[in-house]
Amino acid sequence: MELVHRDGLARIGKFKTKHGVIETPTVLPVINPNKITITPEEMKSLGAQGIITNSYIIRRTDALREKALKDGVHSLVSFDGPIMTDSGTFQSYVYGDMEYDNRGIVDFQRKIGSDIITILDIFSKPDDTYGMARDAVDETYSRMREIEVGDGEIIAGPVQGSVYQDLREKAARLMSSSDAGYLPVGGVVPLLESYQYDKLVDIVLTARMNSDFSKPIHLFGGGHPMFLAISVLLGVDFFDSASYVKYARDGRMLYPDGTRDLVKLRTLPRWSPIYGKYTVKELLDAESEERTAALSRHNLAAIFMEINEIKERIFQNNLWQYVESRARSHPYLYRAFRRILERNGDLVGFEPLYRKASFHYYDSYSNSHPTLKRLSEFTERFLTENRKETVILPFGSRNPGKRDYGIIRDIYEKYDMNLLVPWCNTYVPIELEDTYPIEQIISSDITDERLHRNELLKVEKIIGKGWVFEKKEMKDHSDITEKSRNFNLEKIRAVADLQFGHSVGKALFPDGCRIITSRATGRLRNILLNDQILATMRAQDGFFTLTVAGAERIRDAVEYPGLRVSVTDDSAEYNSKGFNVFFKFITEYDRGIVASNETIVVDSKDNVVAVGRASVSGREIGDYRSGVAVKTHHSIKSIKDPSEE
Repeated sequence: MELVHRDGLARIGKFKTKHGVIETPTVLPVINPNKITITPEEMKSLGAQGIITNSYIIRRTDALREKALKDGVHSLVSFDGPIMTDSGTFQSYVYGDMEYDNRGIVDFQRKIGSDIITILDIFSKPDDTYGMARDAVDETYSRMREIEVGDGEIIAGPVQGSVYQDLREKAARLMSSSDAGYLPVGGVVPLLESYQYDKLVDIVLTARMNSDFSKPIHLFGGGHPMFLAISVLLGVDFFDSASYVKYARDGRMLYPDGTRDLVKLRTLPRWSPIYGKYTVKELLDAESEERTAALSRHNLAAIFMEINEIKERIFQNNLWQYVESRARSHPYLYRAFRRILERNGDLVGFEPLYRKASFHYYDSYSNSHPTLKRLSEFTERFLTENRKETVILPFGSRNPGKRDYGIIRDIYEKYDMNLLVPWCNTYVPIELEDTYPIEQIISSDITDERLHRNELLKVEKIIGKGWVFEKKEMKDHSDITEKSRNFNLEKIRAVADLQFGHSVGKALFPDGCRIITSRATGRLRNILLNDQILATMRAQDGFFTLTVAGAERIRDAVEYPGLRVSVTDDSAEYNSKGFNVFFKFITEYDRGIVASNETIVVDSKDNVVAVGRASVSGREIGDYRSGVAVKTHHSIKSIKDPSEE
């Protein structure tokens, strides 16, 4: 799996098969070789890049088996793109025991030329006992191990475990350590059919976080448009769906926000491929076969329209915003979204430092966003390490430091106190006024007095109740005339601590620094030491772009391999000229690297050769084998002015 774009756990990637490259996320429409309602070639025009069919059905049907063995599965279904074949596990679950064993069904899939071959796993039901689910995980892993994977062969090793999260974690780790190159999450169809999306959140998130990130995650049976965005947000790359034809047979039509009955419709939507070709009445009066085919086309179009929207949201870095707005379209989705918020601690490690899109603040539930959780954790540590008089400034939620700015600076520099600004039902240090998402926000300005009060109590608990004041309660400091500190210096240090970690700010920006501001805007721009630029504060997100000189100061202050990746010496020579760092040349790295953050590139002797921005988090770096890990912007042999970034 090669990464193209990323938004938290969601990603656009390229997955290579023998019959072509698939761009993810995507849905593989299910083809029943006994009855093809829409030809696979026609599916291409609707958005399908690959399909999935069932090797069990092919094998047990004489005519299909003979043709598949003779001409291949691609000829059988008249499709020249990637084909995944299922093993028949679900049929075994529905209809009873299967007459074929694991080795036999895998060997058959090889013979018919499947691009993605699925082992015969053990289906785990949501109501299975813990012992049953544990045995299914162990047996499925045993079956994976008995398969010898050939060169260039893709074997799907399903992640089972029922509703037991420790078993899902175990299964994900076992399958990741095996030769399986593709990881379907199995045993979830009953949960999908009963709309237990909140349980699916736990299952999918646990599977993704404990899997090899270079291997795609596939959600078996998860092809309904309304759950696609949440699934992709949690890291799902592939889906399969037979719903497009099953719903069509029942006269039901898929929409991005749910399912509608044809008999209850007045008109067809303009985006539908059957709009203008039929009226609702004409569809109702049509022969069953014609109606099913027409509705199937509509349903596939709905699925791929949603997939395209999700990809665009990943590219724009606002998939979370899309999921949050869509979650309120249905109570079951909202319940699932609430479960995501409850597990925000698991998502923080994958959250990028900043996003291209503005942060959308709806209400108090937005405070559980991983970005705001990271900010909250920083504020708590900031206050814990600065236990002193703390003043709450009475400003609004937007542009917190822009009103009475001269007065604020005067107070700040004359007296050593914490200044906190009310922001989105919480409080943030005034030093972070320009950083993402504090300034880069579109807010409803809806206040939650209970949450606001709880946040104030939290501040009082950290500082001490007698040391927290509203501005109007401040002591009179008019007798103080000398400055005790420099606002701009303390500001850049606080931002550096948020961006790079505890106490990095003072090491990166010592007392002798010179701070250059923009003539046009007055914003902080370049930070220099001995006439060398250490870093530039970016106007768009308030964070720093480092130079090699700045990177070397951080390197000296942070224990190896903190905030850096170490590469082979051959790669180091290449990267020192300004070229990007590829995953396969990294020998060591900091597991705490934040996606999109500045990352130092060093050789085997810890010499800085370049600095750039990480494409993924440190938790993911070790898994990828291809693609760019760090996009360099400054190097020792190709010096660029970071103010041009």
